[in-house]
Amino acid sequence: MKTLEGLVISERDSGETGKSVTLLTRELGCIDVYVRGGRKSNKSVSSTQLFCYAVFSLEEKRGADNTTRYYYNSSEPIQLFYNIRLDAKRMALACYFAELLLFAAESSENADEVMRLTLNTLHFLNKGDRSELLLKSIFELRLLCETGFRPNLIGCCHCYRPEDDEMHFNLRSGNLECHDCVTSDDAMYDYIFDKTMLHIVRFIALVEYERLFNFKISEKYQKQLSAFTEDFAQYHYGKKFQKLRFYKML
Repeated sequence: MKTLEGLVISERDSGETGKSVTLLTRELGCIDVYVRGGRKSNKSVSSTQLFCYAVFSLEEKRGADNTTRYYYNSSEPIQLFYNIRLDAKRMALACYFAELLLFAAESSENADEVMRLTLNTLHFLNKGDRSELLLKSIFELRLLCETGFRPNLIGCCHCYRPEDDEMHFNLRSGNLECHDCVTSDDAMYDYIFDKTMLHIVRFIALVEYERLFNFKISEKYQKQLSAFTEDFAQYHYGKKFQKLRFYKML
C-alpha cells in the first residue's frame, strides 16, 4: 500500500462502473489510478473528482510488462477548490492548467515545485481575488521554467548588458539580446521587452514562491505578458491547447 498526496487533474470513465483518474503528485509526477466502481461509489466520489487535493492510499500492482499500476483504496480530502466549480470561466481556466500539466509534468523530476505552483495557482483562482489573466501568465511561464525551459534572462547573451530600453527575446534560442547586439531578424520568434516588461518576466521566472503571486500589473502590460507566455508555452510544447481556446470563447 502506498500513501501520498495527489491532485486530480483528469478523470475518465473506465468499464461499466469504474473510472480512471490522473493524479499530480510530488513523489511520482503524474500517475494514473483506477477507481473500482468510481462512478457509483459515494466512498470515493468527492476525493476523485477533478481538482480535488487529497491524501490517497493506493494499491500497487506490477503488470506483465513490468510497469506499476495503481488502484484506489481510500482517501481523505484536503482541499476541494469548490468555488472554481461555481464559475464556468474559472473552471475552463483550471482545465487549461490541467491540460498543460498532463502534457508537461509526466515525470517526477521537479514534481514538488510543479505541485507547489499548481496548488498556489488554484488557491488564488478559487479565492477569486487575483486577475485570471495574470494567474494564467504566471502559471504558463513558471511551469515551463520548472519543467526545463527556464529562459536566459540575466542579460544580453553577447555583451552581458543587464537591460536596455529595448531587449529582444528569441523564443527559439531562449536568449536575450540588447538592441545593439540583436542578430535575429525573424519577427515570428522575436519579442521586444521594454524595461518594465523585462522586469515582469524576470520576476515570474526567478522569484521565490512566497512572492510570486504578490504583484499587479497594468492592463497594457497584462495583454503583452499574456501574448508572450501563450506563445512561449505553445512553442516549447509544440502544440496549441484546446482548453485555452475554449477559455477564450467564454
